[in-house]
Amino acid sequence: MISLMRTIISLPDHTHAMAKRRAAELGISFAEFARRIFEKELATVMPQGDIDSICGMVEGTPFDMARDGRRIVEEATYRLHESRG
Repeated sequence: MISLMRTIISLPDHTHAMAKRRAAELGISFAEFARRIFEKELATVMPQGDIDSICGMVEGTPFDMARDGRRIVEEATYRLHESRG
């Protein structure tokens, strides 16, 4: 069983009204609509600091991590994001 946490958020009136209408169109509660939006957004978050996920993704000649590290990590992260579609 999934444990649920009650949370209070503040929304502009027009956003709240639009969300309630959309939830009604989908035949779900406002709370379920909000959960789905959160889940969808959180599913697209890239993990940070997971070095194992990028090892072996950089090709080419040997490199100096102190000099080229940022570029190399950005390249590997981009490739990882591309591979997940």
